[in-house]
Amino acid sequence: MWRATVNNDRSGGENLFNSYDIVDGRVSVCPGDKPGCIHVYSAPTELERRYLIDVCMLDEHTLNSALDEDEISRVEYEDNYIAVIMKRPRNYCSTRSLEFRVSSVGAFLLKDKLIVVQPEEMPLFERGRVPIKGNTIQSVLLRLMHHSTHHFLEHLRIIRSISDEIEKRIEFSVTNKALVNMFTLLKSLTYYESATSANQLLLMKLKNDRAKLGFSEEEMDFLEDITVENKQCDNLAGIYTGILTGMSDARVSVVSNNLAIIMKYLAFINIVFMPLNVIVGMGGMSEFTMMTEHIWWPHAYSALLLVLAAVAYITYLLVKRVGMGNGEGGD
Repeated sequence: MWRATVNNDRSGGENLFNSYDIVDGRVSVCPGDKPGCIHVYSAPTELERRYLIDVCMLDEHTLNSALDEDEISRVEYEDNYIAVIMKRPRNYCSTRSLEFRVSSVGAFLLKDKLIVVQPEEMPLFERGRVPIKGNTIQSVLLRLMHHSTHHFLEHLRIIRSISDEIEKRIEFSVTNKALVNMFTLLKSLTYYESATSANQLLLMKLKNDRAKLGFSEEEMDFLEDITVENKQCDNLAGIYTGILTGMSDARVSVVSNNLAIIMKYLAFINIVFMPLNVIVGMGGMSEFTMMTEHIWWPHAYSALLLVLAAVAYITYLLVKRVGMGNGEGGD
């Protein structure tokens, strides 16, 4: 029924259901119609949800929680399965303007299989080197946690690189675009810090409940390694958040100062040309022509241009001297 449900509900569209099996300690896609012990549902349809609820006996509220990006990480124990809801980064999309989002993933450990439910299709077993073979479904659950932690770390490295690039742009920026990008990164880091903190509590809960989950000694060592890496990831998210938060006011001041410098140059140009406008406006070209009608006009206008240039240069020197005097006083 598991394959019939998928085929009937996904007919004519993309198949977002995948079945995996454990072969020689590796998680491999099942060939053909052979059912495996790991079932992955990406963005399950209503028919697939009914199959999971009615046939697999999953709790409807817990299933919906696994698809809710605002749900917290936790573990729940039911009579016929164990539900683990964890946080993981969503695949980055360039249309979201530097916004990194977080989603939830639900893993349901039944007696003979593992059901994974996620709100969108994302890779689950291909990220990072795993120091343990997936001989049991419990180890596959740990691989999911390991994959999520490494995914967070990779995104944090990307965020750090983007943040450094934004800092360079802000140094010469006079618009709000760079600031908006910085605040978007800060918002994403806040979500990441919250998600890694929730996963850290989940990992501690899994360590304390090793007997209920049936972890072996090797799996407990792997769980300890994941806990350490996730703690480092949580610390990095906190450090990057603190740096961006602490420097926000300074970066806003840099943009304001850049804009003030440009306004200063514009005012400087306006002051230099102001006396020229006064001289030309008081007489006008027609009156000047009348007053200099006894002089050959190329000589008259050349003399006028020289006078205007001299006035502009004298004004420039005076304004520059005043500006230098203020600068020396400010120092």
